[in-house]
Amino acid sequence: MNREDIRAFAGRNWGLVEQAKRRFWRERKQTLSPVEALAIGDGLRRHVRALRPDWPSEKERAEDLEVHARVAASLRSVR
Repeated sequence: MNREDIRAFAGRNWGLVEQAKRRFWRERKQTLSPVEALAIGDGLRRHVRALRPDWPSEKERAEDLEVHARVAASLRSVR
């Protein structure tokens, strides 16, 4: 890698990169099997654990549980 490579990378049209990512995942999600979706989620979980071995903290787990409880209550109320 040299200066020109770094400049080219930094000078990319990041808006187009973001659009391409969104398009890719929108199309990819339409064809994912449940097993593939779980594998992607597990890969993300493993990545975060590699970066933060203490994740999730007790506080984060409690906050997550609160969100799940609110979503479940909202879904029950829609019947």
